[in-house]
Amino acid sequence: MNEVLGTRIRSLRESKGLTQEQVAKEMNCSRQKYARIEKGLVDISYASILTISKILGVEAEDITSAVNNINQKQVIYRRDGDSIREDKFNYILEMIDTFYAHRKLYNSVRQVNVE
Repeated sequence: MNEVLGTRIRSLRESKGLTQEQVAKEMNCSRQKYARIEKGLVDISYASILTISKILGVEAEDITSAVNNINQKQVIYRRDGDSIREDKFNYILEMIDTFYAHRKLYNSVRQVNVE
């Protein structure tokens, strides 16, 4: 989650034409600490999100919505109305069946080296 928030913050910062140094200065922290926030290497508090949103001139929800977007499920349909997910599920089942069939065949024909 930190990585998603950091990526979103970076995107918003870059769209505003600000550098990491400028934002870090406004936050009263080092550029390195701010860079770790953008990379998702540190936990970010809601207070920090609010501070960053004020510096960038956006709403806090503009940052946190990135987390909500990764959790949304998107339904994918084919032209004929059949779900692609069903096709993928069947494909995976066929792969598993093939794997087990090959495994059985391999075990039945392999020779054990007795030395």
